[in-house]
Amino acid sequence: MKKLAGSYLSVLKTIHLLVIGIFFGGLTVNLAILLTIHSEGIAYNSTSSSFILFRLNDSLVYYSFLGITFTAVIYALFTGWGIIRHWWIIMKWLLLFTIAGIYIIVYSPSVNGLAALSNGGIDSPETEKVFSSLLQKSTINNVIMVILLSIVFFISTLKPFGRRDSDLLTENKIARISVLVCLVLSAGFLLIGSLNLNRLRNMKIGDYELNVLKDGTFIGEFNDGGGLYSVKIKITDHRISEVDLTTERESVYIEYARPVTRRILEKQTPDVDVISGATTTSKCIMKAAENAIKSSIPEN
Repeated sequence: MKKLAGSYLSVLKTIHLLVIGIFFGGLTVNLAILLTIHSEGIAYNSTSSSFILFRLNDSLVYYSFLGITFTAVIYALFTGWGIIRHWWIIMKWLLLFTIAGIYIIVYSPSVNGLAALSNGGIDSPETEKVFSSLLQKSTINNVIMVILLSIVFFISTLKPFGRRDSDLLTENKIARISVLVCLVLSAGFLLIGSLNLNRLRNMKIGDYELNVLKDGTFIGEFNDGGGLYSVKIKITDHRISEVDLTTERESVYIEYARPVTRRILEKQTPDVDVISGATTTSKCIMKAAENAIKSSIPEN
Protein backbone atom coordinates (compact mmCIF):
# COMPACT_ATOMS: atom_id res chain seq x y z
CA MET A 1 0.00 0.00 0.00
CA LYS A 2 1.35 3.42 -0.99
CA LYS A 3 2.65 5.46 1.94
CA LEU A 4 2.08 9.15 2.50
CA ALA A 5 5.15 11.34 2.30
CA GLY A 6 6.24 14.94 1.94
CA SER A 7 3.55 17.61 2.09
CA TYR A 8 0.75 15.01 2.42
CA LEU A 9 2.34 13.63 5.57
CA SER A 10 2.81 17.16 6.93
CA VAL A 11 -0.86 17.96 6.33
CA LEU A 12 -1.92 14.75 8.07
CA LYS A 13 0.33 15.49 11.05
CA THR A 14 -1.01 19.06 11.30
CA ILE A 15 -4.64 17.91 11.23
CA HIS A 16 -3.95 15.16 13.77
CA LEU A 17 -2.29 17.59 16.20
CA LEU A 18 -5.05 20.15 15.62
CA VAL A 19 -7.91 17.79 16.49
CA ILE A 20 -5.98 16.55 19.54
CA GLY A 21 -5.60 20.17 20.67
CA ILE A 22 -9.29 20.90 20.09
CA PHE A 23 -10.35 17.77 21.98
CA PHE A 24 -8.04 18.56 24.89
CA GLY A 25 -9.16 22.20 24.93
CA GLY A 26 -12.83 21.22 24.87
CA LEU A 27 -12.37 18.81 27.77
CA THR A 28 -10.46 21.48 29.71
CA VAL A 29 -13.23 24.07 29.26
CA ASN A 30 -15.85 21.48 30.20
CA LEU A 31 -13.88 20.62 33.32
CA ALA A 32 -13.67 24.29 34.28
CA ILE A 33 -17.49 24.59 34.02
CA LEU A 34 -18.01 21.41 36.06
CA LEU A 35 -15.57 22.50 38.77
CA THR A 36 -17.25 25.91 38.97
CA ILE A 37 -20.65 24.29 39.54
CA HIS A 38 -19.01 22.05 42.16
CA SER A 39 -17.44 24.95 44.03
CA GLU A 40 -20.49 27.23 43.88
CA GLY A 41 -23.03 24.50 44.56
CA ILE A 42 -26.02 23.28 42.59
CA ALA A 43 -27.83 26.53 43.27
CA TYR A 44 -25.24 28.26 41.06
CA ASN A 45 -26.09 26.05 38.11
CA SER A 46 -28.21 27.65 35.45
CA THR A 47 -29.69 26.48 32.19
CA SER A 48 -27.08 28.52 30.32
CA SER A 49 -24.05 26.90 32.01
CA SER A 50 -25.38 23.37 31.46
CA PHE A 51 -26.35 24.28 27.91
CA ILE A 52 -22.84 25.54 27.13
CA LEU A 53 -21.41 22.34 28.63
CA PHE A 54 -23.81 20.25 26.55
CA ARG A 55 -23.11 22.14 23.31
CA LEU A 56 -19.34 21.98 23.73
CA ASN A 57 -19.53 18.25 24.31
CA ASP A 58 -22.05 17.59 21.54
CA SER A 59 -20.08 19.45 18.90
CA LEU A 60 -16.49 20.43 19.66
CA VAL A 61 -15.46 17.50 21.87
CA TYR A 62 -17.40 14.81 19.99
CA TYR A 63 -16.27 15.70 16.47
CA SER A 64 -12.67 16.40 17.48
CA PHE A 65 -12.46 12.90 18.99
CA LEU A 66 -13.80 11.46 15.73
CA GLY A 67 -11.05 13.43 14.01
CA ILE A 68 -8.40 11.95 16.32
CA THR A 69 -9.63 8.43 15.61
CA PHE A 70 -9.82 8.94 11.85
CA THR A 71 -6.39 10.56 11.50
CA ALA A 72 -4.85 7.90 13.79
CA VAL A 73 -6.17 5.15 11.50
CA ILE A 74 -4.84 6.99 8.43
CA TYR A 75 -1.48 7.27 10.17
CA ALA A 76 -1.51 3.53 10.88
CA LEU A 77 -2.45 2.45 7.35
CA PHE A 78 -0.74 4.98 5.13
CA THR A 79 2.52 5.81 6.92
CA GLY A 80 5.47 3.77 8.09
CA TRP A 81 4.36 3.77 11.73
CA GLY A 82 1.91 0.89 11.35
CA ILE A 83 -0.77 -0.21 13.79
CA ILE A 84 1.14 -2.50 16.15
CA ARG A 85 4.68 -2.10 14.84
CA HIS A 86 5.86 -0.34 18.01
CA TRP A 87 5.03 -1.06 21.61
CA TRP A 88 4.29 2.63 22.28
CA ILE A 89 1.75 2.64 19.45
CA ILE A 90 -0.01 -0.38 20.98
CA MET A 91 -0.18 1.47 24.31
CA LYS A 92 -1.47 4.57 22.53
CA TRP A 93 -4.29 2.56 20.89
CA LEU A 94 -5.23 1.00 24.23
CA LEU A 95 -5.43 4.44 25.85
CA LEU A 96 -7.51 5.83 22.97
CA PHE A 97 -9.93 2.90 23.22
CA THR A 98 -10.17 3.51 26.97
CA ILE A 99 -10.93 7.21 26.39
CA ALA A 100 -13.55 6.27 23.77
CA GLY A 101 -15.24 3.86 26.18
CA ILE A 102 -15.32 6.41 29.00
CA TYR A 103 -16.60 9.14 26.68
CA ILE A 104 -19.35 7.10 24.99
CA ILE A 105 -20.56 4.99 27.93
CA VAL A 106 -20.19 7.32 30.92
CA TYR A 107 -19.15 10.91 30.22
CA SER A 108 -21.38 12.00 27.33
CA PRO A 109 -24.60 10.54 28.84
CA SER A 110 -23.77 12.24 32.15
CA VAL A 111 -23.29 15.63 30.49
CA ASN A 112 -26.55 15.15 28.57
CA GLY A 113 -28.27 14.34 31.84
CA LEU A 114 -26.95 17.51 33.51
CA ALA A 115 -28.28 19.64 30.66
CA ALA A 116 -31.63 17.85 30.63
CA LEU A 117 -32.20 18.09 34.39
CA SER A 118 -31.16 21.73 34.45
CA ASN A 119 -33.37 22.58 31.49
CA GLY A 120 -36.32 20.61 32.88
CA GLY A 121 -35.96 22.10 36.35
CA ILE A 122 -34.20 20.86 39.49
CA ASP A 123 -37.34 21.14 41.59
CA SER A 124 -37.21 18.20 44.00
CA PRO A 125 -34.76 16.48 46.38
CA GLU A 126 -34.75 13.42 44.09
CA THR A 127 -33.86 15.51 41.03
CA GLU A 128 -31.16 17.32 42.99
CA LYS A 129 -29.70 13.99 44.10
CA VAL A 130 -29.56 12.70 40.52
CA PHE A 131 -28.00 15.98 39.36
CA SER A 132 -25.32 15.76 42.07
CA SER A 133 -24.52 12.18 41.09
CA LEU A 134 -24.21 13.07 37.40
CA LEU A 135 -22.11 16.12 38.25
CA GLN A 136 -19.67 14.01 40.26
CA LYS A 137 -19.57 11.26 37.61
CA SER A 138 -18.95 13.66 34.71
CA THR A 139 -16.27 15.59 36.63
CA ILE A 140 -14.32 12.48 37.67
CA ASN A 141 -14.42 11.02 34.17
CA ASN A 142 -13.48 14.36 32.63
CA VAL A 143 -10.36 14.42 34.82
CA ILE A 144 -9.55 10.82 33.88
CA MET A 145 -9.84 11.56 30.15
CA VAL A 146 -7.63 14.65 30.45
CA ILE A 147 -4.97 12.59 32.25
CA LEU A 148 -5.17 9.73 29.72
CA LEU A 149 -4.98 12.15 26.79
CA SER A 150 -1.93 13.81 28.37
CA ILE A 151 -0.29 10.38 28.61
CA VAL A 152 -1.13 9.73 24.95
CA PHE A 153 0.50 13.05 24.03
CA PHE A 154 3.71 12.28 25.92
CA ILE A 155 3.86 8.75 24.51
CA SER A 156 3.49 10.15 20.99
CA THR A 157 6.22 12.72 21.68
CA LEU A 158 8.76 10.55 23.51
CA LYS A 159 8.02 7.28 21.65
CA PRO A 160 9.30 5.05 24.47
CA PHE A 161 9.82 1.28 24.37
CA GLY A 162 11.07 -0.64 21.39
CA ARG A 163 9.96 -1.81 17.99
CA ARG A 164 8.25 -5.15 17.47
CA ASP A 165 9.60 -7.67 14.97
CA SER A 166 6.54 -7.44 12.72
CA ASP A 167 3.22 -5.68 12.23
CA LEU A 168 0.80 -8.19 10.77
CA LEU A 169 -2.02 -5.67 10.47
CA THR A 170 -0.14 -3.39 8.09
CA GLU A 171 2.21 -5.87 6.43
CA ASN A 172 -0.51 -8.34 5.46
CA LYS A 173 -2.75 -7.24 2.57
CA ILE A 174 -5.83 -9.10 3.83
CA ALA A 175 -5.40 -7.55 7.27
CA ARG A 176 -5.11 -4.05 5.78
CA ILE A 177 -8.24 -4.57 3.69
CA SER A 178 -10.09 -5.89 6.73
CA VAL A 179 -9.17 -2.80 8.75
CA LEU A 180 -10.31 -0.54 5.92
CA VAL A 181 -13.61 -2.42 5.57
CA CYS A 182 -14.25 -2.14 9.31
CA LEU A 183 -13.44 1.57 9.17
CA VAL A 184 -15.80 2.16 6.23
CA LEU A 185 -18.61 0.15 7.84
CA SER A 186 -18.18 1.98 11.15
CA ALA A 187 -18.28 5.33 9.38
CA GLY A 188 -21.37 4.22 7.46
CA PHE A 189 -23.25 3.13 10.58
CA LEU A 190 -22.24 6.36 12.30
CA LEU A 191 -23.49 8.42 9.35
CA ILE A 192 -26.80 6.54 9.16
CA GLY A 193 -27.31 6.93 12.90
CA SER A 194 -26.56 10.66 12.76
CA LEU A 195 -28.94 11.18 9.83
CA ASN A 196 -31.71 9.32 11.66
CA LEU A 197 -31.18 11.35 14.83
CA ASN A 198 -31.25 14.59 12.85
CA ARG A 199 -34.45 13.47 11.12
CA LEU A 200 -36.14 12.85 14.48
CA ARG A 201 -34.81 16.06 16.01
CA ASN A 202 -36.08 18.11 13.06
CA MET A 203 -39.56 16.57 12.96
CA LYS A 204 -42.33 19.08 12.49
CA ILE A 205 -44.86 19.04 15.32
CA GLY A 206 -48.37 20.06 14.35
CA ASP A 207 -50.41 22.68 16.18
CA TYR A 208 -54.21 22.62 16.36
CA GLU A 209 -57.04 24.97 17.21
CA LEU A 210 -58.31 23.96 20.63
CA ASN A 211 -61.91 24.89 19.88
CA VAL A 212 -62.21 21.98 17.43
CA LEU A 213 -61.14 19.33 19.94
CA LYS A 214 -63.75 17.10 21.52
CA ASP A 215 -63.73 16.26 25.20
CA GLY A 216 -62.39 12.92 26.37
CA THR A 217 -59.19 10.98 27.03
CA PHE A 218 -57.05 10.05 24.05
CA ILE A 219 -53.91 7.94 23.61
CA GLY A 220 -51.26 8.86 21.07
CA GLU A 221 -48.31 6.70 20.07
CA PHE A 222 -45.10 7.18 18.12
CA ASN A 223 -42.98 4.19 17.16
CA ASP A 224 -40.18 5.57 14.99
CA GLY A 225 -37.63 6.63 17.58
CA GLY A 226 -35.99 3.41 18.70
CA GLY A 227 -39.05 2.27 20.64
CA LEU A 228 -42.69 2.93 21.38
CA TYR A 229 -43.64 6.27 22.92
CA SER A 230 -47.15 6.66 24.36
CA VAL A 231 -48.87 9.77 25.71
CA LYS A 232 -52.35 10.09 27.25
CA ILE A 233 -54.08 13.45 26.88
CA LYS A 234 -57.34 14.52 28.47
CA ILE A 235 -59.41 17.25 26.79
CA THR A 236 -61.90 19.16 28.94
CA ASP A 237 -63.99 22.07 27.60
CA HIS A 238 -61.77 22.24 24.51
CA ARG A 239 -58.62 22.56 26.60
CA ILE A 240 -55.78 20.17 27.41
CA SER A 241 -56.39 19.38 31.08
CA GLU A 242 -54.00 16.45 31.58
CA VAL A 243 -50.88 15.12 29.86
CA ASP A 244 -49.41 11.82 31.02
CA LEU A 245 -46.42 9.97 29.64
CA THR A 246 -47.57 6.33 29.62
CA THR A 247 -44.73 4.74 27.66
CA GLU A 248 -43.25 1.59 29.20
CA ARG A 249 -39.78 2.14 27.74
CA GLU A 250 -37.02 2.07 30.34
CA SER A 251 -34.49 4.77 29.61
CA VAL A 252 -32.93 7.59 31.60
CA TYR A 253 -33.68 9.87 28.66
CA ILE A 254 -37.40 9.19 29.16
CA GLU A 255 -37.08 10.65 32.65
CA TYR A 256 -34.92 13.53 31.42
CA ALA A 257 -37.54 14.46 28.79
CA ARG A 258 -40.58 14.00 31.06
CA PRO A 259 -40.90 17.79 31.74
CA VAL A 260 -42.02 18.13 28.11
CA THR A 261 -45.47 16.95 29.24
CA ARG A 262 -45.66 19.87 31.68
CA ARG A 263 -44.72 22.28 28.90
CA ILE A 264 -47.43 20.84 26.65
CA LEU A 265 -49.98 21.39 29.39
CA GLU A 266 -48.80 24.93 30.10
CA LYS A 267 -48.59 25.99 26.44
CA GLN A 268 -51.72 24.04 25.38
CA THR A 269 -49.90 22.68 22.33
CA PRO A 270 -47.64 19.71 21.54
CA ASP A 271 -45.21 22.04 19.75
CA VAL A 272 -43.07 23.18 22.69
CA ASP A 273 -39.37 23.67 23.40
CA VAL A 274 -37.39 20.43 23.71
CA ILE A 275 -35.35 19.44 26.75
CA SER A 276 -31.67 20.10 26.01
CA GLY A 277 -29.70 16.89 26.45
CA ALA A 278 -32.76 14.79 25.60
CA THR A 279 -33.70 16.41 22.30
CA THR A 280 -34.59 13.26 20.36
CA THR A 281 -36.67 11.76 23.17
CA SER A 282 -38.43 15.10 23.65
CA LYS A 283 -39.41 15.22 19.99
CA CYS A 284 -40.71 11.63 20.09
CA ILE A 285 -42.87 12.42 23.13
CA MET A 286 -44.16 15.57 21.43
CA LYS A 287 -45.03 13.55 18.32
CA ALA A 288 -46.96 11.02 20.42
CA ALA A 289 -48.82 13.91 22.08
CA GLU A 290 -49.61 15.35 18.66
CA ASN A 291 -51.07 12.00 17.57
CA ALA A 292 -53.22 11.93 20.70
CA ILE A 293 -54.57 15.41 19.98
CA LYS A 294 -55.22 14.49 16.34
CA SER A 295 -57.41 11.61 17.47
CA SER A 296 -59.55 14.09 19.44
CA ILE A 297 -60.48 16.06 16.32
CA PRO A 298 -64.01 15.08 15.16
CA GLU A 299 -64.22 13.58 11.71
CA ASN A 300 -66.15 15.66 9.21
